[in-house]
Amino acid sequence: MIDTWLLATLCLLLLTAGALIRVLWTKTRYDRYVAALVAVTAAGAAGLCLSIALGTLIALDLTVILALIFYSVILALISFSWGEST
Repeated sequence: MIDTWLLATLCLLLLTAGALIRVLWTKTRYDRYVAALVAVTAAGAAGLCLSIALGTLIALDLTVILALIFYSVILALISFSWGEST
């Protein structure tokens, strides 16, 4: 039988993949930033579901660390390119 948390993880990873495709194929810079933030958020939720499904805290720790790194990079890119035209 399929575990509910693993199914939720797979669904969230599918949403993350869709957001990453949106990052690559969209035209404006700000749509890319929003899609990247959505991808990181969905991946973080998938990591949380995976840690619950596996019963380990290492998956949750890695998820939090990677999410913080990616959020910081995205926010740095936004603040760096704020004055540039689209």
